[in-house]
Amino acid sequence: MTSAFQKRLEEGIQQRLSSRKYRYVDNSYAYYTHPCEENTREDKDWFAQYPDISPAVFMATHVQAIARQVLTKSTLYALLADRHSRDTLLLVALYALLGHRFVRFPYFAPDAPARRQALHARCLVAEEDPSMREALARDAFGVGSRLNRYRTHMAGEEVSFYGTGEFLYQLEAFPPYRYAAGTILVDVQRGDHVIDCGACYGDTALLFAAKAGEDGKVLSFEPHPGIGQLFLRNRDMNPCLARRMTLLSAATGETAGGTAAFSLCGPGSHLEHHNPRLQRAEIPVTSIDAEVDRQGWSRVDFIKMDVEGAELSTLKGAELTLRRFRPRLAVCLYHSPEDFFRIPRFLVECDLGYRFYLEHHFMNGWETVLYAVPAAAC
Repeated sequence: MTSAFQKRLEEGIQQRLSSRKYRYVDNSYAYYTHPCEENTREDKDWFAQYPDISPAVFMATHVQAIARQVLTKSTLYALLADRHSRDTLLLVALYALLGHRFVRFPYFAPDAPARRQALHARCLVAEEDPSMREALARDAFGVGSRLNRYRTHMAGEEVSFYGTGEFLYQLEAFPPYRYAAGTILVDVQRGDHVIDCGACYGDTALLFAAKAGEDGKVLSFEPHPGIGQLFLRNRDMNPCLARRMTLLSAATGETAGGTAAFSLCGPGSHLEHHNPRLQRAEIPVTSIDAEVDRQGWSRVDFIKMDVEGAELSTLKGAELTLRRFRPRLAVCLYHSPEDFFRIPRFLVECDLGYRFYLEHHFMNGWETVLYAVPAAAC
């Protein structure tokens, strides 16, 4: 029996391959980061070589890939609580099958490159510390990309931080870890106690601290030792927010105690996948349940997880916290196709009365986030 998701997926493939409306030569990551004519050439050449793509032939030759999308996403599609979330999941599946030449996410607005550049110029702050300027230039913190020093406003607070111009664009155009569609808003609120798993260099933690206000708290986990040091610099540049922020230099998982091999590759660092080309480190492992108990928190209101594929084990290590407090959740799904059904299934089996929403926060296949909200809060 064909599911509602499979039917819409097949209709989407038919529509996008049949209509010239969905042919993009300016939608690649290369063009997004450096918009110029040269970065449209590969896609223009591709369409010149394949001017007509038969939907029937495509579906016949990609049976297994389509079946995998149906298998991994049909259950979540049925669980999602609104049309926007279901449309977003469909778009994610179509992108996985058809790619950037036929699918454009809303994040990549036509004026995005110009807005990013304008925000960069407006918020950029000259680095006066020669040692820090040199450290950023040689990537001493192991980020893997060039960062700049910026000053901007977050939730009414003036904030200084080392980060990217992309984050400035996100703040203004497509706020991270925030779901807003129709009457539904899932976000950090004043007074919230927030858990931030996969804090990276702390730009999002600063945002959470600004939103949570003076009565709020943010407990962040970042296992990468170098990036964690940059987190502390970002925190300490903002003393009013720093009082609300705590960093734990550990990875999160199902149980607390011991260490695990960790592959160091910038913001994408992850528990060891046996890649001999990556630098490794032994990192302490803990659980949300253990740390909430250790911190003596009497409430947890919002949990964000972007832990490079360890989201399910992190959720399992937070089950007592979930049952006790029923916090709002923002959990990344995009690291593994299986997470699109494993993570919602785990939360459903916990029987916590969550309603589910979905947003996609980038221009390619990254940053698909599942939002879970207690039904009473909707």
